[in-house]
Amino acid sequence: MDDYTRDQLHHYITELFAPEDDAQRWIQAEAARSALPAISVRPYEGCMLQWLAHTINARKIVEIGTLAGYSAVWLARALPADGKLYTLERSSKHAQIARASFARAGVADKIELLEGVALDSLRKLHALAPFDLVFVDADKGNLLHYMAWALDNLRVGGMLAAHNAFRSGRILSPEDDDDRAMQVFNRALAEEKRLESTILPVGDGMAVAIKRA
Repeated sequence: MDDYTRDQLHHYITELFAPEDDAQRWIQAEAARSALPAISVRPYEGCMLQWLAHTINARKIVEIGTLAGYSAVWLARALPADGKLYTLERSSKHAQIARASFARAGVADKIELLEGVALDSLRKLHALAPFDLVFVDADKGNLLHYMAWALDNLRVGGMLAAHNAFRSGRILSPEDDDDRAMQVFNRALAEEKRLESTILPVGDGMAVAIKRA
């Protein structure tokens, strides 16, 4: 399949299953206006995350890496009225935009944004475990630490998901430290006996694992 066909199929999925509303379009536009890096999930990936959260009846979610809040909105909309999403962001600029995004999308009451180093925030969240879903879209160098935290703090049957599992194809031939870190992470997922794992070949790849024990 060539790149053009793949792009057209992604467009097809988005139009059919993941049409954005005004709030989601605003978030994307605000991220671009603010010169944030264009590394967020695509609409069809956000829809997939929302679907995954629904399949496990998620009520408590942790997201590592907020950016403008686009993926958090998809996830928050999967939660019941009393559900909670804890999203972690190091950049105060990103956090400010994300808070505006949550208000615009009408999900601010379901989301708690923790500013600071993710590993520090995760230590604080340990007291609120167990969680149903952990979504990672952050620095690749700490992926193994995030995986270890998820193993300790997910309920049995809970889910770990990580964006960029393919690294734009470079996972097959790593070119930088982030590529190599993702390669190590994918291998660790595959070999971890407490997890049942795979990679969903959508977009840049979504690594997904269910905690078995």
